[in-house]
Amino acid sequence: MAPPPPPSPSPQPMMMEPFFYRQPPPRSVHTRKVTAWNLRDELSRILSLMLRGFSFVAVDTQFPGIVHPHPRGAGITADDKYAAVKENADELCILQLGITLSDADGRLPVDRVHGALVEFMWEFDFAGFDACLHRHAPVSVEFLRSQGFNFEAARLVGVPATAFAAELAFSGILGLSGLTWVTFGGMYDVAFLLKLVTGGAPLPATRLDFLAQVGVLFGTQVFDGKHMASLLHMHGGLTAVGEMLRLPPPQLPRRHMAGQNSLMALQLFMELRRRFFDLGGSLDSCSLQIEGLV
Repeated sequence: MAPPPPPSPSPQPMMMEPFFYRQPPPRSVHTRKVTAWNLRDELSRILSLMLRGFSFVAVDTQFPGIVHPHPRGAGITADDKYAAVKENADELCILQLGITLSDADGRLPVDRVHGALVEFMWEFDFAGFDACLHRHAPVSVEFLRSQGFNFEAARLVGVPATAFAAELAFSGILGLSGLTWVTFGGMYDVAFLLKLVTGGAPLPATRLDFLAQVGVLFGTQVFDGKHMASLLHMHGGLTAVGEMLRLPPPQLPRRHMAGQNSLMALQLFMELRRRFFDLGGSLDSCSLQIEGLV
């Protein structure tokens, strides 16, 4: 059954003061790059911050395009869409994982960089992809290159996917209770994250089995901001929905990279969360409701 919409939403986006930026916007958000050399240290840092109350975890992934087209037309079901996601995710390599943490008020962790206090997020670059050997969409690969993704460096010093799975298990992060996982348009983000933590195993055969396994590994607090926005009659990508919510853009040059996308996904979720609460609604009906798979 589809989740009930929150009570009496307006057909037009409501103009409300943004939640995330009640304090002045941060002067800078630093990207912590993660490679094979610092993987264990950075996962340890993430665990430590989670234990200190930074329990909201926004994720985004980059991968080398879609090589198996999604079905289109009338009568396409969520199961049909999942079959295409599975076919692509099972075959393709992940290139990058972005993670942004925050506390319940949307505050990011802070560190000192070159003498200045800055907030920060993470970008994990993965080894294993070679355009000469692996399936990919050339247009997608060239686009990511234009955005600054260094394919050559990733091959040399990126994180092997199997090493990420092993170190994540060693860190104890997946055993933590009380985490809230956030995506935006997260079909592929959740699919590749599940593939990562299971050591590259094929995704479950069915959509319902997929969602059940996500619930087992990540808990029931898994949200897709794109689905939440659609319940408030807001549609579009990260930038479009952010503009509808009147959120200032991050104080960063706009790049289509996983770290920055995870930051934007977190900001949107925090504002959508506030609006659901202001409407007297609950987020329970949105949990494990991944846009495109419901």
